[in-house]
Amino acid sequence: MRIAAVSVVSAALVATGAGAAVAAPQAAPAPKATITLKASAPAVKLGDPVTFSGKVAGLKEGSKVVIQVKEGAKWVTLPATAKVNKGAYKVAEKLEKKGVEILRAKDGSTVSKAVSVTVG
Repeated sequence: MRIAAVSVVSAALVATGAGAAVAAPQAAPAPKATITLKASAPAVKLGDPVTFSGKVAGLKEGSKVVIQVKEGAKWVTLPATAKVNKGAYKVAEKLEKKGVEILRAKDGSTVSKAVSVTVG
């Protein structure tokens, strides 16, 4: 009789523990951070400033946004930076190379889609 009672109690404890483990809520995945990029003009004269702006989601206020230009297969960071303020940023940069420049915004591992600006 004792063995049967111990078995019933053990089975109840195992069932309750297993039920609690299954019922535990799962943490929702963090939303993916995003950043957009817009140039103030599609074409500029050599050495004229271009204002780059965009909106961010999932990034901390005050985090640093940089503008990168594609050179061959790699992305090179330009000198000017901007801080995220109220979910947006704005930065001016002078482009010093003639031709079509491909640019993107970057904050940590989050990057925007690329935009092009023609420099003449």
